[in-house]
Amino acid sequence: MKTIFIGMTINDGSVTEFFLNLANRLSKKYQVVIIADKIETQPVAVNPSIRVFQWPSERPTKFRDFIFLAKLIKKYRPILMLSMFSSVNIFLVAGFIFRIKHRIAWARTISSAFSLKSSLAKRKSLVYKLASRIFANSVSTKNDLIETFNVPSNKITVISNAVRKPEFQTSVDDNLITFVGRMHPSKGIDTLLKAMPKVVSKFPKIRLQIIGGGDQQPFVELAEKLQVSNNVVFRGRQTKDVLLRELSRSYFSLVPSVVEAFGFVIIESFSVCTPVIGSNSSGIAEVVRHGQDGFLFETGNSDDLAEKMLHLLADKELRDKFGQNCHRRFAEEYEIDNVAEVVSKKISLLINA
Repeated sequence: MKTIFIGMTINDGSVTEFFLNLANRLSKKYQVVIIADKIETQPVAVNPSIRVFQWPSERPTKFRDFIFLAKLIKKYRPILMLSMFSSVNIFLVAGFIFRIKHRIAWARTISSAFSLKSSLAKRKSLVYKLASRIFANSVSTKNDLIETFNVPSNKITVISNAVRKPEFQTSVDDNLITFVGRMHPSKGIDTLLKAMPKVVSKFPKIRLQIIGGGDQQPFVELAEKLQVSNNVVFRGRQTKDVLLRELSRSYFSLVPSVVEAFGFVIIESFSVCTPVIGSNSSGIAEVVRHGQDGFLFETGNSDDLAEKMLHLLADKELRDKFGQNCHRRFAEEYEIDNVAEVVSKKISLLINA
């Protein structure tokens, strides 16, 4: 039986859920070996035939991690190595040295979302040259790979993110709107808070809940300065189950990011029939169809965001129409079983070519 290596993180997040689903599907045809940088609570039961290992280091960047991987490669002799996040560099380098036929990196972020020194960009460009193929989670991510890291277009396959359809149903609170994301300037939280005074003036009962980890103090202070703190609740990091339930209760969700490779929150909202108001930037505009699944606003423009929020808050019938549209689109394009099956077939085609 041919062997596939997957380098990933195991936690309770949507990324883990997708890749464990994919691993389980692949394990029906192949021996699957998972090498994880973290092993925490897992959202999906793993097929008993799958071997799971953990890197010696917290991040697999040390020589001992390379030796660890080299021993596993010699033992299992994989035909394909698939990696994401911190596993990409070591998987591609080791895969190239040991002449693994298929070396796939899964790109899931856009370089402009974080500080990237030119030296690091050059190093990443060299590492990506070692990949036989790169999967990107959006066209925006693909374009970033081409423009920033000089990856040839024909080397990249775009495969969207995917999540599971929740089993529960909750009633919608017409006065609740939700932001989910880490507390970082790139997420556009300041733009969202600056839009709130206009919204509150027309809908004084509106409540914005902000869910996500990180330093929330600067945003708490901004809410106080804008005199909307009574309408804004900072809830910190929450489990995925709580997150989905809160999205399902929300009149709409907000994704005001300055830049986003794709945005899991969008399709998580879609999965519970909650429309999205998002910035007209990068991967967000690829998913949210303006006037069908929600609204897009000019990135960084709080006045335009406020206008879109007020429009939807004032039209319950339109909100419900958007909810139906986005849920239908989720079922067709972003449901985890469907997308994982597509990826599984693509990988089998590569192996059998």
